[in-house]
Amino acid sequence: MDVTVIQTQAPDFGPCFERLRGVNGHAHATLLAALPRLTHPLANAANATALADIIIQVTLEAPKAARVFAERVCVQPRMLDDGAALRRWALHGLKQRSDSESMLQHFRLKDPIAFSDPHDFQLSGQFIDQIEGLEHYLAGFGFDGISVDQHDPVDRYETKPSPTLDDTTMKFPRSFEHIDAVSPGTLYRASAAHAAAHLRFSPLQRPIGNRRPNLVALIALIEDARVERLMVQDHPGLHSLWDRFFDASKESSGFDLGGLMARLARALHDPHFEDPNPWVNRGRELFEEAAAKDLLDFAAFDRLARELTAAVGKMHLQLNPNYRPMPLYRDDNAVLWGPDEALPEDKSLEPEIDEIEMRPADEVPDQQDTSDIDLRPRYVYPEWDHQLQDMRNSWTTVIEDSFDRARKTQAAARSRRGLQQTPRAARRVPDRSVRLKRLPAGDDLDLNAVVDNLVEQRAGIAPDGRIFMHHGRRPRSTATIVLMDLSISTDKFVPGSFTRVIDLEKQAAIAVTEELESDSNRVAIHGFNSNGRQEVNYYCVKDIDEAFDASCRTRLEGLNSRLSTRMGAALRHATALLDQQASDNKVVLVLTDGAPSDIDVVEDAYLIEDAHDAVVTAAAKNVRTFCLTLDRRADSYVRRIFGERNYLISDHAATFTERAGNVLARVLAP
Repeated sequence: MDVTVIQTQAPDFGPCFERLRGVNGHAHATLLAALPRLTHPLANAANATALADIIIQVTLEAPKAARVFAERVCVQPRMLDDGAALRRWALHGLKQRSDSESMLQHFRLKDPIAFSDPHDFQLSGQFIDQIEGLEHYLAGFGFDGISVDQHDPVDRYETKPSPTLDDTTMKFPRSFEHIDAVSPGTLYRASAAHAAAHLRFSPLQRPIGNRRPNLVALIALIEDARVERLMVQDHPGLHSLWDRFFDASKESSGFDLGGLMARLARALHDPHFEDPNPWVNRGRELFEEAAAKDLLDFAAFDRLARELTAAVGKMHLQLNPNYRPMPLYRDDNAVLWGPDEALPEDKSLEPEIDEIEMRPADEVPDQQDTSDIDLRPRYVYPEWDHQLQDMRNSWTTVIEDSFDRARKTQAAARSRRGLQQTPRAARRVPDRSVRLKRLPAGDDLDLNAVVDNLVEQRAGIAPDGRIFMHHGRRPRSTATIVLMDLSISTDKFVPGSFTRVIDLEKQAAIAVTEELESDSNRVAIHGFNSNGRQEVNYYCVKDIDEAFDASCRTRLEGLNSRLSTRMGAALRHATALLDQQASDNKVVLVLTDGAPSDIDVVEDAYLIEDAHDAVVTAAAKNVRTFCLTLDRRADSYVRRIFGERNYLISDHAATFTERAGNVLARVLAP
């Protein structure tokens, strides 16, 4: 096709990028100049709009990365063939925002094709469901500071990485090969237990020095076997867990160095395994001799690895560059080695052994000045991407501000004097722990009363006759969080009045708290605003077990309007707080004046769909959500977020507080 003809069609795509012009002029100009080459990938305006949305989001978070992104799209237009893969690729790069150089390298070099394999991402979703369980599993071995994550996606032609461990994180590959015989969950637990063995028994971060690759790999293999042997002494069940992964043999693994090492690993694990290779049998003999003396003497096992390496040299075998430790559950042993420092000339092992640095008692380091450090707790939550129909994991950060942290410990011990009686709307529910005894009629026999009646009959005394009991009822308990929207829009006057939105929200919060709070119904007052996904501010004005006293009222009056409204993250945090409470009803009552929005989001539906997902997630945890809004045009989006019967729209400022009472009645309805 003639270039001039293509150029006449190119301007049709221009309007799709108009929003980009004011956000990043360079990216806008780059894309417009490249439109003749992008005509086929951008076959319709929807594709062009989706591309513009992605680049705008990248620009809002990392302008330098947006420029690199736009230039690469122009050079490689085939990147646009799979829009979902391109979106995942871009979002994954943004997750590395804390390391700008790594982020730029991602946009320069990483291939979006690596993000297009649906099977890998299905397995990745299954892994994410197990992260919390794996972290608890590691904590069970005494390592509660280790977080669990995944490796970055790799191109389909690259070798899949092994699990990796460092001081704070354990990373798993997104998919494993050849695991048909076992479930992925079993493999994850086997790998986590092996990592715990290293953390407990291995000397970590030793200088690798001038050791050759064969020696490094064999030291690691022997160390794997040593720490597993020690771990099994404390946890015998781990032997059978690991045993199902050892399948190396002469037929399956061959005679190259990687195959021989896999066979040696099996021989060191399974005393019943017989291998015909002399090198494998020699390795087993040396290991058992050292193990019989002292399994904790890792220097002896290093010498063993040196002897085996010398034998490998005589066989003229070299390690394959793509070698990975076997079996699959074992990590890459990177945690064993530190910076690549040259070893001393002395070839003995003694200088290689780390020594504990002893500090004299009088050399106490100065205390760190924390006056300029933000010590507020941070919580990381996912966010729903409705275009990908997938979660953006660890995407938002909620920063909790509790004003006065000392009051949290005081709240539980405080007397809750002056609380009102339980509202009539809080119906009573059956409670088998409450038993009304010695009744003339009831649900069950009161055995103590029956015995007393028999004794009275035998004594010739007229029995009482009240030998029944039934279970009593107790008030239905409720834990409620009144969640106030504190974004900048709440500083405006309500149409037709001279009252600000935030002042009405404060009045409604007071009304709900004073009406609802009782011995069995507890209320917290929280607020939120946001400044992008990395800063969702969450304010705890009144905690769930805190009396609504003068200090709480002062904090409530001190709230002001600022920033934006990332509602989904705030709802997830409120849900997490309520999930810790033991109550019959758990409710989040949202007071707001408009749709969710934030500075790093340009797509109108994105935060609405994320808030909807947060509500659905809350419902799965038995947390009900209601919304009271002052936005007369809120019907469409508020129904999508909260559901058909879970919101009220107040048309006038004068009725907002009264409407809060109506919502309260709905909350307490059985």
